[in-house]
Amino acid sequence: MEIESTLARKILQLSNQIIRNRNEDLRGLGITAEQADALLFLQGSSHRSAVSLKEHFGITHQAARAIIERMAAKGLLRTEISQSDARYRKVILTEKGMEVLYAMQKNCTHTGNQMLSRMEAGDKEKFDVLVSMALENLRNQKESAHTLSNLQNRGEKNETK
Repeated sequence: MEIESTLARKILQLSNQIIRNRNEDLRGLGITAEQADALLFLQGSSHRSAVSLKEHFGITHQAARAIIERMAAKGLLRTEISQSDARYRKVILTEKGMEVLYAMQKNCTHTGNQMLSRMEAGDKEKFDVLVSMALENLRNQKESAHTLSNLQNRGEKNETK
């Protein structure tokens, strides 16, 4: 059990350090790591919305809207009412957003390079597989817990009828 808690703390430290490094690298572009990830997600599709951003990041709708509003205020994107459904607002990168995205992609691989610098190619691939597996395990655990909770709630509702 000790290795699991030690490893979880190290991964949390790694995550926090990655965010700090990325934010430092991105500061010159005037965006945060969260906004950089949103730019990457939003590129190349006119069918993106606050809902798709919310689902992609696993955040609340309010948090997704806040990201979009901050980025729109910086002129990186704009929203447009869908012609097929007036309740739906498309999120579209502006020319400035595309310029920032290009600069980010060109200049901001620094953190990843630093993190993996002393790893051999095979170790990098193994690390990728292990991190992906850990993420999948946590997502599956969360989904299973959510499903179990929903089933339990339904059972309690049926008992009270």
